[in-house]
Amino acid sequence: MRWVIIGSSGYIGSALCRYLVQRGESVLSISRRLAGPEGCQHLQIGQFQGPAFTQAFQAGDRVVYAAGISSIRACRKNPAQAEALNCDLPVALLPIAAAAGAESFLYLSSVKALSPPSGLVAGENDGIPALDPYGQSKWRAEQRLLSVEYPCRVNILRPAAVYGDYQPEGGGIEGKVGKGSLESDAQEVSPAPSSKRTFLWKRRLTRWGRLLPWLPATGYRSFVALEDLLSAIILIEGGRRDRETFIAAEPGYYNLSLIGSAASGVCIKNSRPLGKILLFPFKLLSLVGIKAGVLEVERSELYSAGRLKSLLNWQPKRRYGQFLRGL
Repeated sequence: MRWVIIGSSGYIGSALCRYLVQRGESVLSISRRLAGPEGCQHLQIGQFQGPAFTQAFQAGDRVVYAAGISSIRACRKNPAQAEALNCDLPVALLPIAAAAGAESFLYLSSVKALSPPSGLVAGENDGIPALDPYGQSKWRAEQRLLSVEYPCRVNILRPAAVYGDYQPEGGGIEGKVGKGSLESDAQEVSPAPSSKRTFLWKRRLTRWGRLLPWLPATGYRSFVALEDLLSAIILIEGGRRDRETFIAAEPGYYNLSLIGSAASGVCIKNSRPLGKILLFPFKLLSLVGIKAGVLEVERSELYSAGRLKSLLNWQPKRRYGQFLRGL
């Protein structure tokens, strides 16, 4: 049995390759790069299009699609490319993998595929299909992948905002946050976010926390540690699941003040008046039809991994607050 990781040079894909090699698994990494992660057999594919993958799969493969565009901003700038890489390509690869006798096909989607009810903890079926190019491409991919019966198992995994890194030597999680923002990351096209950006923001929050006792009130977001996400992938495949969708998110939720408090070590409070003052110009723009995405900071997006926990006994070990405190 072999694992095939499509998008092995991306943030999640490269970590998954290292994780599997550490476990003694046979891994084929696929990316545009000349070489893959250490310990993997590697296949370089210059053009990520269906026909180029014809000889990539073999009987018994466990295929994980970790490629695509994870940047919401990049998807808005080029929605056609987002649709091609996040949706059309995995849909084209599934029948090729199935015809080769692959055992399974796991698509790494995103909690952004559905817009959850604000303020409520959402499960896999809660919310409405996303309207932005990133979320739409993920949602359409999910629906198309699950709409046709194939001889191989097909599953969907939606991570919350992913943070941290995987160190095979036992170093744990440090240094990287998925896009350094409140979005999940399963990418091949954009480079993995650097630790330099992560710690730059941490220093800023530490400085602000010492100078300002309040931060603008924002909504809450869900997170998941990279290593916990990797363990969820193993559980889904090992659990022989088929045609199911799972959310991976740790049980805690964070707003800007909690993030700032954890990063700085200083108790920072929410200030709704400050938030209203800062957002007032953007609300005026929205009244005249100009979209202002910054208004989304007021909206909470809360997700539950209850299904993953109850069916597969997934137990996330890390917490975002620990990561911010350097623990």
